[in-house]
Amino acid sequence: WPRAQIKMYGSHVTKLCIPSSDMDFVISLPAVHKNAPATAPGDLEGRNAIIETNQKVLARKLKSESWLDQRSIKVIERTAVPVIKVSTKDSRSRVVQLDLSFDAKEHHGLEALNMIRHILEQLPMVRPLVLVLKQFLLDRGLLTAYTGGLS
Repeated sequence: WPRAQIKMYGSHVTKLCIPSSDMDFVISLPAVHKNAPATAPGDLEGRNAIIETNQKVLARKLKSESWLDQRSIKVIERTAVPVIKVSTKDSRSRVVQLDLSFDAKEHHGLEALNMIRHILEQLPMVRPLVLVLKQFLLDRGLLTAYTGGLS
């Protein structure tokens, strides 16, 4: 996907991250790559008819990257916005957790940035409250939305 655009969103952008926070990225593909995969042989001339989501294609390609912990690559598809969770290899600084998702009509991460920035500008006391709440939820195993917690 040479013309794909990658944008960061989430708590690192809004400065609402805690030390264990992951980094969230959304991948926007050119329109030609947003078509649904072929569902039967012959649907698309010269294209493999195996149904493989963009998440699975990217996860497979990430497995050859030496800077990533191959065991950490997880594709989570049964969510409102499918995501690939992956970690960098242990280094002197620390392991960085990454969440990679593809832009879709259900994806509102970039849109939420402006709303969050506006709220933090209007109500600066929200930032410390959110940070304390995030740490509280993390300590109780309730910070991950796809496992039933809050995000």
